[in-house]
Amino acid sequence: MTLNTIVLPQELPGKAAHLKLAPEPRVITLIKEQTPPSNAKESAVLVLLNPTGTDYLDWTVLLIKRNTYHGVHSGQIAFPGGKCDSGDVDYTHTACREANEELAIERDKISIVGNLSRLYVPPSNFTIYPVLAINRGFGNYVPNRREVLEYLTVPVKLFNPRLSQRCKVMAGPYEWVHAPGYLYQNHVIWGATAMILCELYEVLQSITN
Repeated sequence: MTLNTIVLPQELPGKAAHLKLAPEPRVITLIKEQTPPSNAKESAVLVLLNPTGTDYLDWTVLLIKRNTYHGVHSGQIAFPGGKCDSGDVDYTHTACREANEELAIERDKISIVGNLSRLYVPPSNFTIYPVLAINRGFGNYVPNRREVLEYLTVPVKLFNPRLSQRCKVMAGPYEWVHAPGYLYQNHVIWGATAMILCELYEVLQSITN
């Protein structure tokens, strides 16, 4: 195995990692949850790694700040991605299509590694399928201003769950909740994004050691 190749472990941390960054109201339901509800909508996100160091944990991961809109995830830090369309052949297709629409990421400039653990998000009734990929040279991100305010590339090592902090965050237009999250520059990274990032960190740490 070379540093430009990632082989995912047969068993992912999954729920154990997600629970470390789950908002307080979500912990109990997540522990009990076995599968997403049958009426959950499906979505996929692109977890894109940029090889920028000599250690997997030194690599950076691409995140976006969503534009404000009438919805529970307005203005939050997230991965490029969105709802599965009927024309999408699989979750990878969804993630890559959405990443192209949001940041003009070209499919032939990235290599797909595989999928991280799915995650159900009750406030929006979406199940998220994270698609892990490696950037093979694409760098001209062009944010679609209708959907994306800005993008960030953050070192994976900053998503060690031990570095998380207790934050008071707005969940939707009128509800404040306490949740563990990551602070980066002027941003709070929490919720489903933080839960997926915690698993990403633990996966890359396990193959680094």
